[in-house]
Amino acid sequence: MTHSDFVLSIIASIVAGLLLSLAAKFTLEKWKKIAIGFGALIVASTMIAVTVFAVFTVTKEFSAYRERSILQEKIDNYTKGHYPKDYDAGYRVEVGRIGERPLLGFSYPESVNGIVDTHPWSNPFFMRQIQKLLNDNGYAGSPAWGYRMKPLTPGQLEELLQRNLD
Repeated sequence: MTHSDFVLSIIASIVAGLLLSLAAKFTLEKWKKIAIGFGALIVASTMIAVTVFAVFTVTKEFSAYRERSILQEKIDNYTKGHYPKDYDAGYRVEVGRIGERPLLGFSYPESVNGIVDTHPWSNPFFMRQIQKLLNDNGYAGSPAWGYRMKPLTPGQLEELLQRNLD
């Protein structure tokens, strides 16, 4: 969820809370002859706004998770079919986020320590194939690429520093 989506959800929740509370207040006054005080109206409005915001947020996050999962499955099927040895070794392309420009990350298997050269799929041909896969599935343009790395252990950091000093 982007910052503007977050702000829009908050504003929509507050407006929805106020409208529902005012509608309930006037309905109760007109038909049931029950008056609701200003404090109770604020409490009801706040509770409704929080509920609406929670529903908006959960719905957006769930749909984003589902979309990421579907795209991840398509990429996994492609890499498993075209690069079975690397896939079985644990190399992956992970979907980081979906948006105007999807963020994809090359990830390494658990057996690879933090000091590596390049990912076997980090080449223009593979990136074009994944871009074609994305374009065929409704994602225009090229994705942003990154490397998903595990943090270095103190021993690996020492080894890297020693290698750089030599």
